[in-house]
Amino acid sequence: MKVIKTTGVVGAGTMGAAIAQKFAQDGFKVILADRSLEFIQKGLAGIRNTLEEGVKRNVFSESQVNEVMSRITGTADLMDLKRCDLVVEAIFEDFCAKEELFNKLSFILSNDCIVATNTSSFSVTELSKSITYKERFVGLHFFYHAAKNRLVEIIPGELTALETLETVSQFVSLVGKDPIICKDVYGFAVNRF
Repeated sequence: MKVIKTTGVVGAGTMGAAIAQKFAQDGFKVILADRSLEFIQKGLAGIRNTLEEGVKRNVFSESQVNEVMSRITGTADLMDLKRCDLVVEAIFEDFCAKEELFNKLSFILSNDCIVATNTSSFSVTELSKSITYKERFVGLHFFYHAAKNRLVEIIPGELTALETLETVSQFVSLVGKDPIICKDVYGFAVNRF
């Protein structure tokens, strides 16, 4: 089973920043990528604000906030993701934009990097058609706020390898989440229910 040390999150908006925060809180290095440094700075500021709120509520100390923030690197260059073991896509819900991103990532990421989509509405199998290594592609649907909400849906596509599924299941548990494995059907489990 693959060991995940460095993670990547593409999309520094509300969901992507929260996912990056959670990974960093649990000791993983995170590369937070977006189209511009402006989006990155906004995402990092959002993470720091959330952590600072935790300091006020005695959830975190100031040194823990600095430690978490030190694990996150922002970038507007997708090439910086090539050293990642896991990359989670968390961009806006537009099928064509996601397809385009996965196509680009196919030429950047190592051939053993796991790629996950945080989609809540598209077929994981359909999205996997835009990436070269379909066996390493999986759905990881986090719920807002991703650093606080414990539930994560894991959605294997038709060609997702068992090893990929086992690796992400173990990783999700390591970051303190309660994973449920769902079929690749519209709405997965929670939204469908």
